[in-house]
Amino acid sequence: MCLLITQSEQSPKLSNAWLEDFYDYNGDGVGVMFVENGSLIIEKCLPKNAAQFVSFYRAHIEGKNCAFHLRMRTHGATDLENCHPYEVLNRKDHGMDLWLMHNGILSTGNAADVTKSDTWHYIRDYLRPMLAANPDFAFHPAFAAIVGEHIGASNKFVLMDDAGRLAVVNQKSGVYWAGLWLSNTYAWTASSNAAKTPIKGYKKQLKQATERPEIRAYKYANYGYGKTAIGYVDGNEYEYEYEGRRRQRARPLRRRRHALR
Repeated sequence: MCLLITQSEQSPKLSNAWLEDFYDYNGDGVGVMFVENGSLIIEKCLPKNAAQFVSFYRAHIEGKNCAFHLRMRTHGATDLENCHPYEVLNRKDHGMDLWLMHNGILSTGNAADVTKSDTWHYIRDYLRPMLAANPDFAFHPAFAAIVGEHIGASNKFVLMDDAGRLAVVNQKSGVYWAGLWLSNTYAWTASSNAAKTPIKGYKKQLKQATERPEIRAYKYANYGYGKTAIGYVDGNEYEYEYEGRRRQRARPLRRRRHALR
């Protein structure tokens, strides 16, 4: 399901412990987008381990006004092409560079080409035709309202152009923590201090960034430690595996659509 994050250059630096936690849940690729000298810069990599992700963060994410994305594959191959962000528009054809990151699972799917992600298909089939003749519409409140309703609140988009403008679709479905906006609370060991409104004051943000991830139990009826448990996130059924009484972090093992009743 992935983790999508926005930050400012004033956001506190994250500790290795938090970065390792993010990677632990989302190990299928990472990407970042930011503006430098009037150009939209895109960097992607496929870290083989948490240490490589930490190095990528320190080199390409830390201290930047940016959005970054850690992927947990649901559709498409595990490769750089399917790492976020994705191109929506380009300067040559549309007068601006505009790229997008996505968190969630789109009901529109990827049946036309299963090697590509559901995000790739949505951009091709919906966003590019909508924005090609009017790129600035991506930053109008009506765009976020229309697209947000179409994709559903469990999906979030972040778009950035080469002027540094940032648009977040379904922003209210995310949380704020440590000077960041994060798209969910299930693809990381979400802090109990995460909130639905921005945390004001650098000292408070820094205090949150320097806390350690709390490994908490996920309680589901009729399931014990060392076994699997079924839980639900945004109408999707997940199977989790406990790692013992002292290491109780639950990690998605299998993903399949399931309508809540």
